Amino acid sequence: MHGIVHKTLKEYVVDRTDDGTWDTIVEQSGLEPKLYLPVSHYEDEEIDAILETLSTMATQDRRAIERDFGKTLAPELLSTFSAHVQRDQGLPELLVGLEDAYNNINTATEETSLPAVSATRESDAVTVTYDTARDQQYCGLAHGILEGLATAFGADATVTETECVDDGADTCQFRVALE
Repeated sequence: MHGIVHKTLKEYVVDRTDDGTWDTIVEQSGLEPKLYLPVSHYEDEEIDAILETLSTMATQDRRAIERDFGKTLAPELLSTFSAHVQRDQGLPELLVGLEDAYNNINTATEETSLPAVSATRESDAVTVTYDTARDQQYCGLAHGILEGLATAFGADATVTETECVDDGADTCQFRVALE
């Protein structure tokens, strides 16, 4: 997984707690402490272990934590991949253009394995389809990222998951209703 995810997860936890809690989570996750670099690649298992430990410690559903974290991650992704995103467009155009942006990022960084994302524009909404070949689907994270993108673009939008792989669907689908 791209290092910006790991780096931002650490910042997310420390901002809500403190450095000592982060250290405890890393220790209880069975990981070695390290400095996460935003442009490096790290194993998915590290994120999984941290999210599981965080969920246990916070006595909160992992999916809810993923979603909340995704809201924080969205602006960091926009910043990190700014060369692939046009900030002068609106949220619907960004969402419809994500597939091209992802293809450009995958071409530029061989180690990064991004999910497949496509979007279809409707008159009052955008339907976003999310699919990943990863062992863990990260549906909550995808949901939160879409909500964070809406916030980052100053859009009045509601994101609703309409299909989910956890419920037997082939992909996750989200409806981003533009208000």
